[in-house]
Amino acid sequence: IHTWKKKLHAIHAKYQNFEGDVTPLLPWGGDIPPQAQRFFSPYALWTRLGDNDAIKTVETVVWDAFKEYVDLYFELMIAVQEDIDSGLLDAASNNIKEGADNRTWDGQNEYLEYRRLNDPARPMLQRLYGNDWAERVIGDVLFPEILTT
Repeated sequence: IHTWKKKLHAIHAKYQNFEGDVTPLLPWGGDIPPQAQRFFSPYALWTRLGDNDAIKTVETVVWDAFKEYVDLYFELMIAVQEDIDSGLLDAASNNIKEGADNRTWDGQNEYLEYRRLNDPARPMLQRLYGNDWAERVIGDVLFPEILTT
């Protein structure tokens, strides 16, 4: 795990290191609300692009960052599969039962509930499309309730 964390830290630092002398490649997106911080990794890139070069930044810097994160994810998944194949790691069951103790499942549901209640796009969607449409999209499309089996 330590190696993966170092690689993740290196990617993050490349794009949003605010502690050194080098200007980060992506600007800070502002503070994440305290009640939402538990849903985000400290290695998540959090930015807001408001300048005239936003499209170019997405096509270059954001795209490069995305590829680096995905490459690391694939590298990790290959290593996990190798550990499963060699017997060093047991694959977790994907059978989720209601009431089962599963922190990942519970965390995902808590995040979806938080977003359903606090989606920052809600006012814009309501102005553009009306309250009923906005609530249906937020609750049924963007952040639907996950049903247990």
